Amino acid sequence: MENNAAPRWYHPALGALLAGYVVVISLGSTAFALAGGILFILACGALARTYRTTTGATATDAGSVGRWATALGALVGVSLIAAWSIGHYTELRWPIFVIAAVSLLGAIVIGRRSGHAVRAELGTAS
Repeated sequence: MENNAAPRWYHPALGALLAGYVVVISLGSTAFALAGGILFILACGALARTYRTTTGATATDAGSVGRWATALGALVGVSLIAAWSIGHYTELRWPIFVIAAVSLLGAIVIGRRSGHAVRAELGTAS
């Protein structure tokens, strides 16, 4: 593994993708949600490929990433379910932007903590 530190832009980009999908899924249209989901998955795949080529690392290179991957998965799941429920069952729109902001910040915090944990496990923590 060449460089095990994520580029500074990686976690904000991941958070922005999640926040964008939170807003899209709340629009109430199945077509928007489906198209947004496909774009979200493709964009996350492209982001992961870019990360891998930039750092030479993959998510399976260190054991401590599992706990943080679970936390990120929980953030994604809760955010998307809450956004879909609010968008589908209420006329409120402001909570969607709060959920999107929490998703953005949560992805950044969880991502950076996971990076620190991986570097500590590999003995390269700074």
